[in-house]
Amino acid sequence: MIVVKIKGGLGNQMFEYAMARKLSLDLGIDQIMLDITRVDQDDLREFGLDQFRLIEDVQVMSDGTVSGMARLQEDIARRLILYFVAGRSAEVAEIREKKLEKIFGLFGIIQRDYHDKTVSRFGLKLHKNIYMNGWFQEAGEISKIKSILLNDFKQIHKPDNEILRTERDIRETESVCMHIRRGDYVNHPQFGICTEEYFYHAMEEMAKRVRNPIFYIFSDSLTEVKKMDFHYPVFFDDERHTNVESLYLMSKCRHFIISNSTYSWWAQFLSENNDKIVIAPNKWCRDGSGRELYMDDWVLLDV
Repeated sequence: MIVVKIKGGLGNQMFEYAMARKLSLDLGIDQIMLDITRVDQDDLREFGLDQFRLIEDVQVMSDGTVSGMARLQEDIARRLILYFVAGRSAEVAEIREKKLEKIFGLFGIIQRDYHDKTVSRFGLKLHKNIYMNGWFQEAGEISKIKSILLNDFKQIHKPDNEILRTERDIRETESVCMHIRRGDYVNHPQFGICTEEYFYHAMEEMAKRVRNPIFYIFSDSLTEVKKMDFHYPVFFDDERHTNVESLYLMSKCRHFIISNSTYSWWAQFLSENNDKIVIAPNKWCRDGSGRELYMDDWVLLDV
């Protein structure tokens, strides 16, 4: 059994599941369990993976239902992190967590809160029960099972007529999904927001590459975004859409202008257009980290 701790917003949750799925295939472990204890306690986030087809093949565990072995592994990881890693500078914490990787592996634990290097398999084959805690944002690893994930991340519920009409319009034009992430990124110490100039420049760049582009704009701050001065035809997402519904429409666009957001990332990844153009910010985090998210064919612009 693989138990993965689910945390963060929808994009983060999808990465956490995706890496668990990849490891289940690599290690020959059939059962995946999603520990949603943390996201259940998060007032700003909600569990969103239950809207996808994957939920038919996995189990969901909340506080009080997580298995004893997973709780033991979680406790071991927590104690090691508190003693050796927590409270240190970001640079020191990254180094120390990385050095503990083999110790974690001996206990069947994958702990990745402070570093984003490729997941080590050390010691994992000795265990039938694996416990995972981290962000697991690795484009290279996830891309290896893209066809599987495209199926896993299909919606359970059929889109309603309004969404189907919008999808038809998107498919019939040179549609460009532009995701403008603001919300909790404003004044965020790690991420920060992409500037308006980045999006204007990206639209100009896309217009050089695509004939008659139509920009479909998605954002967690649509009221503010509607005040921006766009010089190309734009359509705005309906604020009544859920995160999963908006992601569905985003993924149906032909091309993409993304923010430094995992939600943006999944929109372009789930696209089945082999000729898509993806424009992305050249910096994901303020400190320059996050390079593992980048795809080789992206067009990068200054933020």
